Order: sequence, then C-alpha cells, then structure tokens
Amino acid sequence: MVICEHCGLAGVPGEFCGGCGNFVPWDARPAPAPPAGGTVPAAGSAVGPAAAGGADRGRRGEGTGGASSGPGPFAGPSTEPPATATPTAAPTTASATAVEVPAAAGPTPAPGVGAVRPDQPAEPVAPPAAPVRPAEEPPEPGDLICGNCGAGNLPARKFCRRCAQSLQDARVVPRPPWWRRLTTRRRRPQPAAGDRPRAVRSWRRPRLLVVLLLVVALPLTACWLLRDQLAAGVETVRDRVATPQQIHAVTLKASSESPDHPARLAADGTTDRYWAPARPGDGRGEYLEAEFAGPFRLLDVVVHPGASANAEQFLAAARPQALLLTMTAPDGRVTTRTLTLADTPGPQRFHVAVGAVLRIRLTVDAAYGTGQDRRVAVAEVEFFKRP
Repeated sequence: MVICEHCGLAGVPGEFCGGCGNFVPWDARPAPAPPAGGTVPAAGSAVGPAAAGGADRGRRGEGTGGASSGPGPFAGPSTEPPATATPTAAPTTASATAVEVPAAAGPTPAPGVGAVRPDQPAEPVAPPAAPVRPAEEPPEPGDLICGNCGAGNLPARKFCRRCAQSLQDARVVPRPPWWRRLTTRRRRPQPAAGDRPRAVRSWRRPRLLVVLLLVVALPLTACWLLRDQLAAGVETVRDRVATPQQIHAVTLKASSESPDHPARLAADGTTDRYWAPARPGDGRGEYLEAEFAGPFRLLDVVVHPGASANAEQFLAAARPQALLLTMTAPDGRVTTRTLTLADTPGPQRFHVAVGAVLRIRLTVDAAYGTGQDRRVAVAEVEFFKRP
C-alpha cells in the first residue's frame, strides 16, 4: 500500500485513487505500518460507494440515521411530526473523509479478476507478445522464386504462397554441383495433419565420412602401390637439375692389354694414347673394369672411341661399336646398359642414372674397322656422378 499524493488516502500503486480519482504512481510514498490492534482502511474503502454516499449526504445536510431518506414502497403519509435533523458539520478537507469504519460496514469485494489484496500490490500485466514469424528455409534446387516478394515456392505451385502473385514467369533455383550436394541438407516431406512422421535414420554423416575416407585412402593407396615409380621420378628430377661432377677410379684393369697400350692409358686424361687388348681382331668379350673408393650415383659415361681424336689415326685402328656397361652395387646387385657408339672421333656422352655404383665394367660387344692385324682401341673413358 502507498499514500496518494493528492488526497493522502491509502491506495494501490498502478491504479486510480478511490478518493480523488487520480492515478497512483508506482513510486509513491509507502503507507505507514498500522498500530497494534488498529484498523487500516482498505484501498478505497473509506471512499467506497456507501462512504461516498454518506459524505455526499453530509454535504447536503441530510441525516445518516436509521430512517430512510425516501419513501419506500407502500409508504403512507406519516402522522408523526417530522424529526428535527441535527446539523452536521461538513468536512473541510479531503482527509476528513477517511473516517474509521468497521470492517463489516463497507461492502466486501467479491474474489475475481479485479480483486486485489490490501497487503499486496497489483502485478503489472505485460502486453501480449507479437506473433513471431518462423524463419523460412532457403529455397532448394527446382523451387520457383517469386518475382514480387522473393519467396521460394514448390515447383507444383501456380501462385506464390506469400503474396499470391502468378509464378508463370518465376525464376527456377539452379541445381548446385555434385561436390556441394554432398554437404547440403535435403528437404524432408512434411507429414499431413494427424500423421506421425516415421523415424528415418539419417545416413548423411556416415556417407560423408565414407567419402572423406575414400578421398584420403585412394591417394595413399596409390602412393603405396606406386612407391617405386614415385621414388624413381623423384630421383629423375634430381638428376636433371643436378650438375654432374667427374669421379676418378681408384683402380683400372682390363681383361688383357697390349704391352704398348696398357689399361691405365684409358684414364690418363689425354686422348692421343689408348688402351688395346693383347689379341688383334674384333675384341669381342674384352673389357675395362674401374673400381671406386665408395658407392655413388652414376649419371653420365663419356667414351672416346678409337686410337685418337685425329681422323687419320682414328681410322687406323678398330673402334668399339657397342659396349656392355655393367654396374655393380656394394650388395652385389648388378645393373646393365648397352652403349651404342657412332663411328666418329671425339667424345660421346651417355646418360645412365644408376644409384649405388661401386664397380663399372665396359665390355666390347661389337666393333668397327676390324681386321687380322687390328686391335680395338679406346682412347679415354670418363665417369660423372651426382653431387
């Protein structure tokens, strides 16, 4: 309970005062606590209909005794002299109307919607919330887009569901690519009224998981199956971009050698001296073998065929036509290549690209310009490795 700031009566905040009719604000001064055994007038009780009528009668000078102010039904003329009314002083202030009235004198408000307890302020009633439109799902492929309001409609509709505009010239939502459809949520059909939708297990996530596993597993499986080819490709790229460096053999020996043309002359750094086997002829099966200090990756082999780079001396002796290149690794693994030489003087380079080479043998397989008194000559042999 609070005190009305206009008339001083007790009232309920948020309602109109029963004494003066002014609005009682929520922040009005609270009413004082009642004394022990005292009676506190209810909100508007002192100025209720009966009290208000009494006050009005007091102002008009009418009595408030037990006699009725007006004739009742079947009331006849009175034979008794009228009673003399005692004048009553009219209240001078509005606070004079707050007289103490017994609880039974005023009408008791019936419990209902408008009843308010005197010891409890009325609760403010919040205005009803405005209806919230549910969020619409984005249009899906094949839907018709209304040109008037932009709402998405099912393909079977002829008019827009929102503005009733004709969909005859509506734009159709295009279908997304396959890679986007894997993660796009599909629209489920809405059940009819009264039907209970059947629980359908969604396979979206398992399917997406399977796709991701395949995307990861297929390249890994391909790399595992083609690991040798991939390793060879990497080595090939490194061979192509590397700059070859010449490497010299620790020992150089031959299957046989002429006393004037030993095997060491094939790696002496000059091309006017050469190695020749002991027996004349085509030299088939004769070989030069070079051994190195450690394994390395052999890139190129350069062969200077004939007795000299000079054309006259080159044609005076037999020249190798085909050489069988045999390369041995430290573990005994053997790799072979066949080098086919042109019958021209000067260096001839061959790209080999073999790894882990420890020993190299050049075996004569065929020769040019052979004869009974001619020997096969090799002026110089050079080896190049990858740094």
